[in-house]
Amino acid sequence: MKRSVIRPEKCKNCTPCLIDAHCPNRAVIREDAGDKPWIDFYKCNGCMKCAGFCKNGAVEETSQPCTGAARQGW
Repeated sequence: MKRSVIRPEKCKNCTPCLIDAHCPNRAVIREDAGDKPWIDFYKCNGCMKCAGFCKNGAVEETSQPCTGAARQGW
């Protein structure tokens, strides 16, 4: 199962966050205005459109096999 993840060490906390503005699934979340965004794995469908919008290259693809053995919260 493919999903997007935002690497906090690469995220520059841009305002406005382009991946937040353009995510078709509204999967990008910020707890507070000053916090760095993160991607809700339950809403993300793995389309990776967000990677094209991030100027800092903070979005990466991650995957988890659908075996049910690994538990990463999604």
